[in-house]
Amino acid sequence: MSSLSRRRLLRILLGTPLVAIVGCGGDSETFPSLVPPPDLVLEGDETQLANLVKQQLPRLKQLAQNPGTSLRIGIPNGRGMEVLAFSFVDNGAANYRHLRVVRESTGEAVNLLWGMKGLLPSIRVADDKGNTISRNGRLLEIGFSDVSKSKGRQALDWIAIGVKVAAVAFALWLGAQIGRAILGAIAFLAFNAMVLGLLVASLAVIFPAIEWVLRNISLQDVENFFGQLVSDIIHLFTEISQMLAQLFG
Repeated sequence: MSSLSRRRLLRILLGTPLVAIVGCGGDSETFPSLVPPPDLVLEGDETQLANLVKQQLPRLKQLAQNPGTSLRIGIPNGRGMEVLAFSFVDNGAANYRHLRVVRESTGEAVNLLWGMKGLLPSIRVADDKGNTISRNGRLLEIGFSDVSKSKGRQALDWIAIGVKVAAVAFALWLGAQIGRAILGAIAFLAFNAMVLGLLVASLAVIFPAIEWVLRNISLQDVENFFGQLVSDIIHLFTEISQMLAQLFG
């Protein structure tokens, strides 16, 4: 190989990511992170969080319409950034379209499934076999009736109650290191995603919880919920924070 060819080859190699990956002297600290940044980061005060979640309806619709794709959500946890990967699956833990969440720091995956407690729905946090998981000896199934005793509510009220239920589920699963306003924002996205998964899927299997949701909440209701005033969403986050404080101290 001529010296010119060697110089050209060296310039090509120096211009590629290979040099950055290999580094100098094999120092592992020169390795770049192979983990991509989150698609969405939940941070800021309640006003910023409310504005942020209001904008996510198109993303959640796209996620619900395309099982297997993911939305990676970054959340501050006091030590850095936790990433939760949301995706939809049509089988595995349940034979209907449901939300699966992976906690990337631990690799733990849970499925948010519909259940019934009495006459109202519940949310079950289950493993990939559909078994309800537990934390501190408590099975993670939280019912609408656990956070509200009122009856005769409108669709937007039911969605707000569902968000509160999801907030309790995530608080129990993730632990106390996540801020309460952040938990409210996660729950806001997760519960509405769960409903969208039902609304956009062709369901071959119907059972009481799903029938209840489809009978009481429509796509227009979800859109109206996202269209609320920022102040209304902030009020919901405040209610969630107060509820979590009462439950967990």
